[in-house]
Amino acid sequence: MTKYFNEDLNIPVSRYLIYRLMRELGIQSRMIKKIKKPKTYTESPQLPNLIRKKDDWSTVLLTDITYIPVRGKWVYLASLYNPVTRRVIAHKIGKTMTKELATSVLEKVDLSESGITIIHSDMGSQYTSDLFESTLKNNKIKHSYSRKGCPGDNARIESFHSILKREYVNFQAFKTIDEAIVGIDSYIRWYNSDRISLVA
Repeated sequence: MTKYFNEDLNIPVSRYLIYRLMRELGIQSRMIKKIKKPKTYTESPQLPNLIRKKDDWSTVLLTDITYIPVRGKWVYLASLYNPVTRRVIAHKIGKTMTKELATSVLEKVDLSESGITIIHSDMGSQYTSDLFESTLKNNKIKHSYSRKGCPGDNARIESFHSILKREYVNFQAFKTIDEAIVGIDSYIRWYNSDRISLVA
């Protein structure tokens, strides 16, 4: 029997007990239909992954772009994420997935005073662009890259985007980009300050 350990109550809890309690309370799990998103490609040669074997992540930030559905079309959320505190440092939504959108989240943070030495991203064209690279170089920050076809290298920010969609986006019907901006900004403020986390 699989058991889940509840640290607050200091007792083991079986999944069958969870099922029974959910049934008694009328709670159902949310099932989401997977949405097929367009794929992106890069022709850039593989660049170095500086965090793959790194133990201390206190000077690292992660960045990524994800798709948000708005009335049958896509808009794009760029995020800058602290993997230690599990907080979103900066974010921005745009109508197009551009190097300007990817770079905009860096410009929201005073990187020169942050103590950050590495920004990690995937190998998307937005992140290998001259604009993104020069912004990091001007702030004396090294760029680390996920290996092609290995999204797990950027798993912590990928996990945040997955949680955002499972808990919020998938249950909205945004009619305009402004609705998406307001709603996601509200969710991220809640995520940063009030959502239960294993990190203090």
